[in-house]
Amino acid sequence: MYLIFFAKDDPQIVKEVHHEIKVIKEQVKAKRFDKAHYKNVLNTLEPEERTVMENIIESNGSIFQSQLVENTKQSKVKITRILDRLEGKGLIERKRRGMTNVVILKHE
Repeated sequence: MYLIFFAKDDPQIVKEVHHEIKVIKEQVKAKRFDKAHYKNVLNTLEPEERTVMENIIESNGSIFQSQLVENTKQSKVKITRILDRLEGKGLIERKRRGMTNVVILKHE
């Protein structure tokens, strides 16, 4: 973080940070999450959990919690409870981002 905020005077460091960010974005794009890989897991889930997991998978393994609420037409509370169960099963993790969470598939 120091480099991003305080290294503006050194163009080489800024260039290196931008390059690293670009590499990470390319790595994330390269990963494809398909339902076939998670078929066994999806079969063990409740219908509501399965719907949420399918939304996460279709979003390449990462989605905002607020987007899940929109996609599934469920209440915020319902989605939170479903995500609590999925997190308890070790399938996802949530990271706080502003006023919402990013939901990320855990890889095993």
